Amino acid sequence: MSSEDIPYAPDANRYWPDQITLYGVTLNLAPTKMANLPFERHFIRLAVVPIGSDDPQDPDIMAIAAVYGYAFEGQCYRYDKPKLLVFRPGVEEPNAKGCGFENLGYKMWQITKKTPIMELAASKDFAEEIVLNANLPGNRSPNTYGNNMALAHRGGRLNQGGGS
Repeated sequence: MSSEDIPYAPDANRYWPDQITLYGVTLNLAPTKMANLPFERHFIRLAVVPIGSDDPQDPDIMAIAAVYGYAFEGQCYRYDKPKLLVFRPGVEEPNAKGCGFENLGYKMWQITKKTPIMELAASKDFAEEIVLNANLPGNRSPNTYGNNMALAHRGGRLNQGGGS
């Protein structure tokens, strides 16, 4: 059995039955405390700021992270592509252990199933792909197909016309 199959054993002093261990890298590091995402020879900067303030939060208070995998109930899982997540880590993040993430510069965070998390979806491609092709039949979310059915009239016509 390789280390990719074995999750890190939780600290017995902080064990939670519903614990999830996230593995990834912190993006909002000091000194700027902002995540820099490259785009067209520029950076898109993301920061977590308290309401009523312009000062970015430290990553130990609110982390913006690229998460590559997680462990839950003794099993390791990997995402097909990294997820950009914003969450309150709760405790200082140690270097990753278990699930094959050690000695690679990854961090790990231990959270519970009820930890609030925001997923940021970032895609980079040409407008043709992001705007046009994403709306072709077969590429849309299944719930959008039901909307077309709801717009059609029972007789096949949308409007019968006013008193004729």
